[in-house]
Amino acid sequence: MNEKIFIIIAAISVYIIVTIVADFKMKSFIPEIYYNIFIVGVYFFIIVDIGDSDGLIPQIFDAFVFLLIPVSIVGTYTVLKKKRIYYFKGIDKKFIKENNEAILQIIEDYENNLNIDNESSITLDNTRIIFHKLNQSQIEGCLQLIGNYINENREKLTAKGYLIYYAKTVGIPAIITLAAIVVVIKFMNYRPPIEVSEKINIKNEYLVGNTESNINNYGMVAEAEDFIYYAMEGKIYRTDINLENDMVIFDELENLGKDTINVVEDWIFFRQGKEINRVKTDGTNNEILFIGYSLQMQVVGNWIYFISIEDDSKICRIDVNGQNKQLLSDKDIEDMAVYKGKIYYSYNTKEDGFLEVMNTDGTDKQFLSNIRTRNMIVDEEYIYYLADVEEILYRMSLKDKSRERLSNKQILKFIKDDNHIFYTLKNVDNEDWRFKGLYKMNVDGSNVTALDSEIYLDEVGMAVTKDYVFFVSTNGKNHPELKIINKDGVRLK
Repeated sequence: MNEKIFIIIAAISVYIIVTIVADFKMKSFIPEIYYNIFIVGVYFFIIVDIGDSDGLIPQIFDAFVFLLIPVSIVGTYTVLKKKRIYYFKGIDKKFIKENNEAILQIIEDYENNLNIDNESSITLDNTRIIFHKLNQSQIEGCLQLIGNYINENREKLTAKGYLIYYAKTVGIPAIITLAAIVVVIKFMNYRPPIEVSEKINIKNEYLVGNTESNINNYGMVAEAEDFIYYAMEGKIYRTDINLENDMVIFDELENLGKDTINVVEDWIFFRQGKEINRVKTDGTNNEILFIGYSLQMQVVGNWIYFISIEDDSKICRIDVNGQNKQLLSDKDIEDMAVYKGKIYYSYNTKEDGFLEVMNTDGTDKQFLSNIRTRNMIVDEEYIYYLADVEEILYRMSLKDKSRERLSNKQILKFIKDDNHIFYTLKNVDNEDWRFKGLYKMNVDGSNVTALDSEIYLDEVGMAVTKDYVFFVSTNGKNHPELKIINKDGVRLK
């Protein structure tokens, strides 16, 4: 928040400086188009910069950005309309008010001398002059007469006078505006403290709630002991290991999608909209653990790890009771994976991409390679990842940091088990369906097999368990639906 306040102060300071400079640099008037462009510029800078880095919650940010549409329309109208408006300088406003009659007389005399038609007019409106259907030379003639009158009759202010004037007319309103913005931001982003009815403790500190492979694909499926849990259409289902006895175990707020399922002991952890929730495996005791947008949420033991969007995409962890929030990185993280007591993470700078590793408490950060990853999966020997720009699947040896290209195809999504990689290709022929076909290869990239080259996968992606592959697909005509196959491609559901 401190950074956001600094941005607001900087923007308001620019506004103050420009206002003062305009008073001294402009002869007597400020054209409306300059005024509008400047106001919109300050507005855009504050709102978009703060919102883009999540100083505002996304809904509020979207509302402000949406307001740019009518503002843009007004700006375009200002340029194209028949009226031309000129504002008096702020320092002259008191003088204009006190000498309103004299300025009106100047305007009336000028109109009579011009002998303008009934459709044309010059209007004095408080702190501005409005010219309707006059050409630029006529406008400039009137402004020159009024400007000469102001320059000859305005009070000559001392340095102290200027200081008092700008403190009253610019400084104090700016401070009030700043305070109001801070209050609004704090109010809009207020989140009540997290409280849970039951404090839990996971006995196995190394128990993993789901595989990184599944989490990279929205974690719609998680396998735990004798059951498989999966999320579909706002509900969480459970089926036994033989894909029998499907049942809905949680369907509250169906309109909010549920994903990134992690199952640890008797609890299911999942994302729902902008929340991280937990519910018991029997569907009871649903509770919110975290409010804020997150990515790649994974539960390991008593900790929940994720990329926190509201914290400038830093890696964050909270405990399984929603307490003890800790920021583990100081970079804008694009990709992460938790594996055996380590967090592997990727970020990008203007110069290069970086892949690093640290302990799960954020200590002992180490550089691995200058690569930029997406959907990385870590195992004992390799890091598998999609090159973010190329969209090519690689793996990097943890031992010597050497890299292997596993396919020459553009791959958008993949999942992996101990022996195989399942993946879908980038569809360049149909923008409506980005993911084309379902394929399988060995983990070294050999023995490529097309399981179904004609289907289109949905954005939800796919998941893998010990015996099955789950995916949501369509033939391009029907609504996408969940399908389950064995690892040889035989459809089971």
